Amino acid sequence: MEYFFYGLAGVFLVFQALYTVIPLLCSKVKKLNADLDEKSISVLVPAYNEELTIRNCIDAMAGLHYSNYEIMIINDGSKDGTMSTLDELLDLQPDDRPADNKLTYKPIKGFYRSNLYHHIYVIDKQNGGKADSLNAGIDYAASDIVITLDADSMLEADSLKYVNQYFHDDDIIALGGTVKIVQGAVRDENGAIVEKFRGKGLIKSQIINYTHGFYVRKLTQSHFNSIVVISGAFGAFYKDVLVHVAGFRSTVGEDIDITLKIHEYIKANRLKKKLVYAPEAVCYTECPENLQNFYKQRIRWQKAFVDCILIYWSRLSQKFSVSVSLFFAIDGFMLGTLSAFTTIFYLGQTLIFGGNLLHAILFLLISVLLNAAQVIISLYLCRKYGSTYTFMDYMRMFLFSQVELLTYRNLLLYINIAGTFKYFDNDVGWGFVERKGVATISQNIAAGSN
Repeated sequence: MEYFFYGLAGVFLVFQALYTVIPLLCSKVKKLNADLDEKSISVLVPAYNEELTIRNCIDAMAGLHYSNYEIMIINDGSKDGTMSTLDELLDLQPDDRPADNKLTYKPIKGFYRSNLYHHIYVIDKQNGGKADSLNAGIDYAASDIVITLDADSMLEADSLKYVNQYFHDDDIIALGGTVKIVQGAVRDENGAIVEKFRGKGLIKSQIINYTHGFYVRKLTQSHFNSIVVISGAFGAFYKDVLVHVAGFRSTVGEDIDITLKIHEYIKANRLKKKLVYAPEAVCYTECPENLQNFYKQRIRWQKAFVDCILIYWSRLSQKFSVSVSLFFAIDGFMLGTLSAFTTIFYLGQTLIFGGNLLHAILFLLISVLLNAAQVIISLYLCRKYGSTYTFMDYMRMFLFSQVELLTYRNLLLYINIAGTFKYFDNDVGWGFVERKGVATISQNIAAGSN
């Protein structure tokens, strides 16, 4: 076991070196080209018990700098007042748009169009889960490009323009945007979004985690065309590709599953296509504010990963590219899930039986240094891609990231282990996490960046 741990540590250092070097060498900000033709875009918003947050999402849509798009909100049999809230906000009337009938989903109770905003539609359907709702939205979507958006997500004003610009590259088949924490953003007196490093420790931890995850990890994976998950909070796809792969599968993690299905589709059809990360396209999402909801969310994420490991592992070498296989199997599974178990085992063995404590301390120091370097890089790229944190905020973020190594990071280690075991509970529901939906979120972000 000791030699296995050393081997795993060596692989860990190789991947961490990639995550340290590649973002610095390969990050390039795309300037917005306002002269490009607007491709048609359908924004799908699956909603289950979202009466507290759906207003924020709709308000943010009103400030988008784009014309050729539609919004489709899919009410998945909500048990609260989501549907009545939508009717109140949108003044809905029945619409006779037909479905393509190319995907399967639970029966539709009604299809509606807003009298107030003619580009907003609502699908009212029987409860079937998030994947089922997305499939219904895809089947009714009238556009070439489909964006999946969580009901608590709010698009920044130019986000659709950036999505459109990326899809003018014929090699791009799907993309994921940058997801930021809405609790860390306010609007100034001029209506511009100003990001602040504020809130309780759990919120700050997630701000750091998202910043590092997107600007370091996603940028690196995008460079190697090996993005394993396009976040369900903000992903964009060609509609015909989603239909070709039979849409979203009903699972605890439909976003990672659809990403892998598209990679498999590319390899099967020998296409020279890419799944990329678009850092300039931004949306804001509400993160859990207490440990209970944070735990529920991250357990669901880990269960989703385990689910896909069990489904796709046996065909990685034949059905996926080498880069996708390496990042999924090694960086995702070995260094993400398996290492959680081996780390606990090795530390326990060292403390109980007096193993090589010096090696453990040396590896810990190297890990801390690499983490510090990556955090600095992620903060640099955060600034490079237009974030508005102050210099003091960046200093606080760096210092907090070092403290986080001994606090929230250890919680994630436990969650990886617990989520792996809990996968076998066979719960594939929405995994609902309580939303605050506070009014200040809408007031802070709704107008976008002017």
